[in-house]
Amino acid sequence: MTGYDYDRPYVSHDSFQKFNAIDQDVAAKYGQTVIATQLSNSEYNSRYARLGRKNNMKRPPGAGRHKFMGWLVVRKLGTSRQYETWMPEDAFEECYELIPNKEA
Repeated sequence: MTGYDYDRPYVSHDSFQKFNAIDQDVAAKYGQTVIATQLSNSEYNSRYARLGRKNNMKRPPGAGRHKFMGWLVVRKLGTSRQYETWMPEDAFEECYELIPNKEA
């Protein structure tokens, strides 16, 4: 048994963390605050196949034979144009910083 959670690609937005855009150009284009969770490109492909229309998801990157860690990001939060997309780990970390949880 590997311990892998096969429902991981289908987690609800309630379990995502909040992040702020570091760059004001990114904030203006995609919203100051996003929610996100770590997800590989192949997990994003699975999510897209099941929830693409419902969650207004951007097309997945080619998964091919290579798996890359990254982030499932919900942008334009709380607007009629809200959508999900996937970003490689390094690109995400250049654009966003975690909003500290005040309850911790």
